[in-house]
Amino acid sequence: MPDITFVSKVDFWLALLLWGLGLFTVSVPLWQWQRGAHKSLIQTILMTVILIPFAALMLIPFFGTQYILTNEQLQVDSGFSVQKIEITDIIYITPTRSMSSAPALSLDRIKIVYKNEEILISPKDKLRFYREIQARNPSIAIDEAGE
Repeated sequence: MPDITFVSKVDFWLALLLWGLGLFTVSVPLWQWQRGAHKSLIQTILMTVILIPFAALMLIPFFGTQYILTNEQLQVDSGFSVQKIEITDIIYITPTRSMSSAPALSLDRIKIVYKNEEILISPKDKLRFYREIQARNPSIAIDEAGE
């Protein structure tokens, strides 16, 4: 079977929050300079340049969160790291709305239980994800109704 890439579903409120914080972080020094709080344009530019990496860190997940399903593995790429899970190790999959930290940009998530661990992901096309992962390992128990 060919490798399939699933993009993360994105909740509007989360996108608005992270993009807003990113823009706010970069714009504060410029706003202060405009008000006259910073007398030096050089200081304002320096502060903006220093804060750009922090804003970029908040936005990296939007450009790198994806889930790649191969015949042997589920690769969870969160933009910061790649986690590889053997398909044969996956025991159980169920939908969840857990707010735990996860490589997911939505609260409409899937909990994947493997070995003695679990991971939360949020593929945009959950039904196709269920079909494709079960085609690769029919012994995975899938509860599409949720916990």
